[in-house]
Amino acid sequence: MILRALGALILVAGKFKALCLRRYWTARFGSAGPRISIGDSFHAYNPERIRVAEGVVLANRVTLRAMTAYPWADPPQTFSPEIILERNCFLNNGTQISCVRRVTIGENVMIAENGFIADNNHGYRDPDVSIRAQPLTEAGEVHIGTDSWIGANCCIVGNVRIGRHCVVGANSVVTSDLPDHSIAAGAPARIVKRFDRQQNTWIKTPPIAQT
Repeated sequence: MILRALGALILVAGKFKALCLRRYWTARFGSAGPRISIGDSFHAYNPERIRVAEGVVLANRVTLRAMTAYPWADPPQTFSPEIILERNCFLNNGTQISCVRRVTIGENVMIAENGFIADNNHGYRDPDVSIRAQPLTEAGEVHIGTDSWIGANCCIVGNVRIGRHCVVGANSVVTSDLPDHSIAAGAPARIVKRFDRQQNTWIKTPPIAQT
């Protein structure tokens, strides 16, 4: 009886903690829709520059970095970032986003564990200056299209646009655009299948045909 009561108390405490976390962060986001779920150890840098739509799920240990400054460069850099999480997207445990310009995660996108997405990189041009002290490079913008699925441990970096209903295989590194309805894998990621509307099926893409 006591154990049952203790279990119920722990359950209530967990729900109350989740409610408090959700209210804390949604009040600080640039905009926030209803039914947002936020897991444990969530971190957001400059949350006023992050827009989170209805039904977004942020699992445990998700980190969103909207970087307004990089103080270690000489002179220090400033940025105007924007992270956009569209309706019903899902960021699983350990996902990290680093943004100095714009990163958009489309509706119903699923990102598996430990995904890393960045629209910037560390500069390394001068071999006589530590990489930490060199300016960040702005690659462009990252956009992941509606209904796409990004596998576990994927890295998406640079000026990259992933189309609608795409699949990126686990452990892949994406540094260039992927068209709608394509499957890519590898480091760097290469298209391995595309959906053929006439045949109504996924067709393997020969390596010689890839660009």
